[in-house]
Amino acid sequence: MRRKIRQDWILFILTLLVASGCRAPYSNPVETFEESDLVGTWEVHYSERRFDELILRADGTFKQVYQDNTVNGYVYETPWNKWWMERFPDGRARLHLQGARYYLDGIYQAELEGMEPPCSSDHPDCWGGSQPPPRSFYDPISKELVKMIKELVLNIRSDSGKIILMHMWSGSDGGYAIIGGESEEFRRVGAP
Repeated sequence: MRRKIRQDWILFILTLLVASGCRAPYSNPVETFEESDLVGTWEVHYSERRFDELILRADGTFKQVYQDNTVNGYVYETPWNKWWMERFPDGRARLHLQGARYYLDGIYQAELEGMEPPCSSDHPDCWGGSQPPPRSFYDPISKELVKMIKELVLNIRSDSGKIILMHMWSGSDGGYAIIGGESEEFRRVGAP
């Protein structure tokens, strides 16, 4: 009996490892990839009741609409703000969304707009200054820290030829999520 249970667990773990190896870390976009390839509507579902949408226009403007039905129908919508793409010599690319928020970790984190939490009355001088410093987010692709002050920065990756927009992480715990990784990725749902 013990041997059967152990074999089942080994098979389960191997299946998870193979599945995670097939989907991550994705690849850089093809060399012919252009900003115009990002135009359209992108969505990510953080959970059944938390949803984020980006609408990117060809004129370099975008709108973010976030809905959280776990918190009295919370909705955040940006005006039409500026977006742009950043390319790196090694083929990586990032999308910059001015005025967008990082909702992967929820409303509280998003409303800090890239800053650390403010000091509390218990520890008014916790940051050694009058305001909290910018928060560092971890880029799992470049393995570096990224500041996202009043902007959202996403990695542009290719998943079997389809472009995805991948969130930075709030921590650098390493490895890719085997289960639930899709909640870190915007996928295109509408053409321009």
